Amino acid sequence: MQNTVQEVYRTQILPLDEKERLKLAALIISDISNQRETNGENKESAGGIREMFGTWSSGNPHSSDNEQIDADLAKAYADTHDDE
Repeated sequence: MQNTVQEVYRTQILPLDEKERLKLAALIISDISNQRETNGENKESAGGIREMFGTWSSGNPHSSDNEQIDADLAKAYADTHDDE
């Protein structure tokens, strides 16, 4: 009997804790990236996980504060821009 991807995911992957699932995802992405490099693509075109998802630093140590982000969004949505 051949397992489907969905069966393997449900029975083998979902029971793992989040940290282990993230490690597995990183391994899969790394493996795919390495396969691209060995199939004639250069390293720059294949990219890494950081390039795939991107990174950015605002310089503000509180920029990832979800409550502050929500407050800033609410303020922006509530602004009628009447002064413009």
